[in-house]
Amino acid sequence: MNEPRHWQAMRRLVHREAGAVNLNAGTMSPTPKPVLEEVTRLRRLQAAGPSDFLWRQGPVLLEASRQRLAEYLSCRRDELLLLSNVTWGLNVVANSLDLPVGSEILTTDHEYGAMDLLWRRLSERRGWRVRRVVLPYRSERPDEIVRAFEAAFTRRTRVLFFSHVTSTTGLVLPAGRLCRLARRRGAVSVLDGAHAPGMVPVDLRKIGADFYAANCHKWMMAPATVGFLHARGSLRDRLQPPITSWGWGYQPRLAHVSTPWGGTHWQQSHEFHGCEDRTPQMVLGATLDFRNLLGGDLVVAGRCRALATHARRRLAELGLTPATPENPELSGALVAGEFASPEQAPPDHWLWNNHRIECPITRSDGRAFLRISAAWFVTTGEIDKLARAMRHWMKQPKGA
Repeated sequence: MNEPRHWQAMRRLVHREAGAVNLNAGTMSPTPKPVLEEVTRLRRLQAAGPSDFLWRQGPVLLEASRQRLAEYLSCRRDELLLLSNVTWGLNVVANSLDLPVGSEILTTDHEYGAMDLLWRRLSERRGWRVRRVVLPYRSERPDEIVRAFEAAFTRRTRVLFFSHVTSTTGLVLPAGRLCRLARRRGAVSVLDGAHAPGMVPVDLRKIGADFYAANCHKWMMAPATVGFLHARGSLRDRLQPPITSWGWGYQPRLAHVSTPWGGTHWQQSHEFHGCEDRTPQMVLGATLDFRNLLGGDLVVAGRCRALATHARRRLAELGLTPATPENPELSGALVAGEFASPEQAPPDHWLWNNHRIECPITRSDGRAFLRISAAWFVTTGEIDKLARAMRHWMKQPKGA
């Protein structure tokens, strides 16, 4: 199938590995050329005059970047931390929680493995209990998902933690409704938004999460090491920075007063870790400008949905069970098909080693899925190439 000229032209503006197929923007996107050029320009400035850049130029650039991101996410700039990734942000939140022994953390059976480890470690140290909602991940009805969470709450539930978009199958959870449920039940809502920005609308005012962390180097296509943590209102002051540096020693009454280093004292206490390269976080403006060049969120979402539909058809032709809802309220550009048994899935890296295709096998509670990131720069021909490779795998004798 011929690709529309607009998307052909836009593909040429993205760094891509020759001869390779990238169906894994869900881990990290390739970088647009204008964005890489801008971060390289800033790194040259930093290399030539490091002190001037650290003390005078950098803070201004960081604040401009923070402002653009706040506008994109519909939140206040002074509630937003620029961090290296979502894992860092969620660790800050989880480690700052002051909960009594016996408190329950309510989460799901489809969370990212690193976050499962985070809650397990803290629960073992602090005497908490982790309980998991069994997600009806194939459901086409948001109400069914909300009811599953409602039924799982107990009087000991103190935290509701879930992924806005699950990394295993691409299910988009009804985030706003779940955050309102948590508030009614007296629980703190903590969201792993790793896959959401750039794939689905993220309006932090409407969602109303107490804490929301995400990456910008996935679907938004920012450079690596660009993430954020949003803390709602006065909840900011509950967070404890994991690293003590120059930003820490401020008077509490000055927490939300601006500093010459960029941001408020509160932001500086979390973001200033000593000398480090923060130029990737300074190019969110260029990242969002490139997104506008593509046509903006609605145009990109339309392109991705068409590709996701094509991917669903190919997964079904392979005999895989659809694992991502078709309802646009519950799905985006990440689609998955479930193998009849985990043994039917190819080994990790088989697709790459044999066909130069980057497409992960995701796993959850004894199930295995082929997960396709139908990002705008993917072509239908590349999805077809994946299908041919998988047919080749399925014809191979197993256990030989």
